[in-house]
Amino acid sequence: MTDNELLTKVKSGLGITGTFTDETIKIYIGEVKQALIAAGVKRSVVESEKSVGCILIGVNDLWNYSAGGTKLSDYFEKRAIQLAAEG
Repeated sequence: MTDNELLTKVKSGLGITGTFTDETIKIYIGEVKQALIAAGVKRSVVESEKSVGCILIGVNDLWNYSAGGTKLSDYFEKRAIQLAAEG
């Protein structure tokens, strides 16, 4: 999956249209992908269709952070473990 395809899917999942927030979303996508890789998910899995939902949830978690605290959701963490186990 290309970066642009992933960006399109994440934006669709978040209900975001237009291009104004694309650069911010790309940064969040990169952060989530690196977090998954650091957690033991193989890069090939991170780059596949299997990880889209998990990346979307991770981006949403970062997008909706509150001042002074960002927390990844329990679902994100559980799905990351599942993706790591698939490898």
